[in-house]
Amino acid sequence: MNMKRFQIKFLGVFVLTFLLLLGCSTEEETSNVVRLRGQLVNWGNASKILNAQNLEADFGLGEDVILETFGDNEFEVSFELEEPTYYSLGRNKLYLSPGEELYLKVDYKDPEAGVFEGGSASIQAYLSGVPFPKSGSYLVGGRNLKSDDISETVELAQSITEERRQKLNSLKASTEFMELEEMRLKLDQLNTILSMPVYGSFKGYWDYTESKKVEVLSGAKDVLNEVSAGLMKDEYMRHPNFRDMLHSLVSADLKSVGIFTDLKFTPFMTEYDEMGAFVTQLELNGLSNEMQQQADEFLTANHSAKYKRMVQQKLEEYAALLPGEPAFDVLFKDALGGEKPLSEFAGQLTYVDLWATWCGPCIAELPAFEQLKEDYKDKPINFVPVSIDTDLEAWQKYLETHDLPKDHEYVINRLDLSDYKVITIPRYLLIDSEFKIISVFAPVPSDPETRRLLDKYLTETTE
Repeated sequence: MNMKRFQIKFLGVFVLTFLLLLGCSTEEETSNVVRLRGQLVNWGNASKILNAQNLEADFGLGEDVILETFGDNEFEVSFELEEPTYYSLGRNKLYLSPGEELYLKVDYKDPEAGVFEGGSASIQAYLSGVPFPKSGSYLVGGRNLKSDDISETVELAQSITEERRQKLNSLKASTEFMELEEMRLKLDQLNTILSMPVYGSFKGYWDYTESKKVEVLSGAKDVLNEVSAGLMKDEYMRHPNFRDMLHSLVSADLKSVGIFTDLKFTPFMTEYDEMGAFVTQLELNGLSNEMQQQADEFLTANHSAKYKRMVQQKLEEYAALLPGEPAFDVLFKDALGGEKPLSEFAGQLTYVDLWATWCGPCIAELPAFEQLKEDYKDKPINFVPVSIDTDLEAWQKYLETHDLPKDHEYVINRLDLSDYKVITIPRYLLIDSEFKIISVFAPVPSDPETRRLLDKYLTETTE
């Protein structure tokens, strides 16, 4: 054989093989990439973020996706995804799979007005119509409750469940999605009935007590037990609604009257519950000595490596918020449109009030906050009220109604406070004159401990 021809032939085979391998490699690398583009409507000051709703997200460890918008609140983003996962975007629920390509136009004020284009468009459109469990599912905040007769609520829940089931069964979707959503239907049916005693009290049918709740629900015992049969499966822990309802399904009060008597936590659910209790306390109180001790006990106990890794991650996050650590700088906007970074308040003691117009406990503390401002007006201390309202018109109206100075009232997107781990409000930050943390879990204005802390650090800075 001619050696030159052999070399050319060999080279051609080599190049072809290389290109095939490269193509396979590229396909493998991109098969997990999700590509989204679309538009956010009526978004106001709401966070422009795609929130993962997997189990890790319950502990603040989900891999959220920030949406950078352009033009008329349009966005385009891509990210890797290892397995199908539920997400929330504003008030819309999404179910995204590896390799997904989707166009979506979602309205913060009206989830059902969503427009979707792509392979999973019908799935996303279906999810835009799911009810909100915190509004009593099919009771819709009590609007669908017309009587104090529990049997009417049972019929309502059954009727709407069947309507939703027909819509679900018309979809072409994965077996996993269909099973999880069939389970959601049962949860919404249960939640509608379980919520009836609370919304009945709002309607004036009775005064709400735990004993009254049990009395009312005992009339639906058979239906509750029938619908909930077989629900306690670990695979359902992938669904955020199931995790939200876990405690309702093992209520001791309901078990006492024969409701949910066969439902019990699996070991995996128990471990999740213990992790949740730890994280909740950490989010409320920060990394105190007591919380460090609880963490040490959790890490030495017989827990899975997965949960231990998550505890370590949380400890690392909250260690950055300990007293003496540098404060994180964030950018506020005042009610006149001006911008001011938190760091501009350095040089004096700074007490930050994180609140919102819709937060009852926040509003209850505002008079005490204003009184602190008045009592310490001649002292080197900044009192900085910062709203996390998404409805900026409501915020502006509140300021006007209460005659608050717009050049000293600030607003921020909650997303921009992520370094401070702001999960709930009211929340108060106390930062020293050198822009170092004193406490990012400072006491509320009405607590005498607040004045003691202010006086202590004011004394130290003047000595």
